[in-house]
Amino acid sequence: MIEKTDVVIIGAGPVGLFAVFELGLLNINCHLIDNLDKVGGQCAELYPEKPIYDIPSRPVVTGQELTDELIKQIKKKFSIKLVMLVTILV
Repeated sequence: MIEKTDVVIIGAGPVGLFAVFELGLLNINCHLIDNLDKVGGQCAELYPEKPIYDIPSRPVVTGQELTDELIKQIKKKFSIKLVMLVTILV
């Protein structure tokens, strides 16, 4: 099965999720690939309850809160193709 997209983003952590949002604003379709079984990367997997203090406009947010809010932001405007549990060999 061949699927067409404009951009493939490797890594479903906060940076990958924000990239999906920014690309969506430009009407660029993308697929998001990660080797974990859920989105959020290290923020959600390793320290979901740990406070993060270096996110612009947010005095403090946990890793899971940041992940949830990024997903919510994406889903309000765009559809997203997630491909999880994938290892990419180069």
